[in-house]
Amino acid sequence: MVQRADFTVDVELEVAAGHCLAVLGHNGAGKSTLLHAIAGLLALDDGHVRLDGRDLESTGASRVQPQHRQIGLLDQKPRLFPHLDIEHNVAFGPRSQGSGRRESLAIANDWLQRIGLAHRASAKPHQLSGGQQQRVAIARAFAAQPRVLLLDEPFAALDAESAPMVRRMLVDELSRTQTTSILVTHDLADAWQLADDCVVLSEGTAVDRGAPDRLAALPRHPFTAALAGYAVVRGVWRSGALWVGDRMLVGTAAEPLADGQSVIGIVAPSSVAVTSAAASPGDGAWRATLSAVSTRGGVVRFEDASGLAAELPFAAARTLAGGHLPAPGDELWFSPDASQLRMLPA
Repeated sequence: MVQRADFTVDVELEVAAGHCLAVLGHNGAGKSTLLHAIAGLLALDDGHVRLDGRDLESTGASRVQPQHRQIGLLDQKPRLFPHLDIEHNVAFGPRSQGSGRRESLAIANDWLQRIGLAHRASAKPHQLSGGQQQRVAIARAFAAQPRVLLLDEPFAALDAESAPMVRRMLVDELSRTQTTSILVTHDLADAWQLADDCVVLSEGTAVDRGAPDRLAALPRHPFTAALAGYAVVRGVWRSGALWVGDRMLVGTAAEPLADGQSVIGIVAPSSVAVTSAAASPGDGAWRATLSAVSTRGGVVRFEDASGLAAELPFAAARTLAGGHLPAPGDELWFSPDASQLRMLPA
């Protein structure tokens, strides 16, 4: 447990050797605080950190200092030593673990071969691209042979071209080395590729847990649902429906709900039918004023300010506004499939 100024980060985690746990949550949820506590950069106010049955830190006992924990921490910035070439940057890890100079350089060169940068061994960090720097940072982290590797959004600063390459490299090396890891990410796709299990944090507390496919199929928290691409609508439960002002949504309650209770509705945008504002609405239709329109992979996503969203293939979306895409400010009718709209306590 770590007491922050605004809330307490109090989470119980257990990661099996050789496995990866993903930690997800909104900005400021306590994810980085959790990693820093495990790494020893923040002292615990209560609780313990244990590795292979050995207490690294526990209430009332002495702390193992960060440099002696055999825990590596890698974040979205490479943080390479600017005065060292990349060969000596990677060699720093094994040197710090007690290896001799010749052995450390041999290890560094082996890693540079693995990441495809052996030909740049004498380059300084500023002479490399952002993706290349992050590959070097990953190699440096693995070269130190950590028992646990903590990954704090390691792909967040990478561009669309270099991120997949670095992600693939990290997936391969975690699998090859069987290094236990904890990954902080905002992207469920990262969790899907890297993690066996996930925990979702909100204000320092675990609010959802499960395998990545469970979180994607049956999210239990608004953040998890939004992360998985679902539309999330907040409202009040009244007379067997979710109400937002004078608009109503009918769905399936996951558990008994009381009148006046705050609830959220979760639905896949692909389960929401869309018709033009000029059409006659069917039962349960929601008059949406578009707050955002986006397209990806031939699919157009329409969003209402309430959080309700719908997705259509590009060609079908163009028919809604006379041959061109509707724009923010336009009105459409959304009709969610009530059997696919899940109602949960907020």
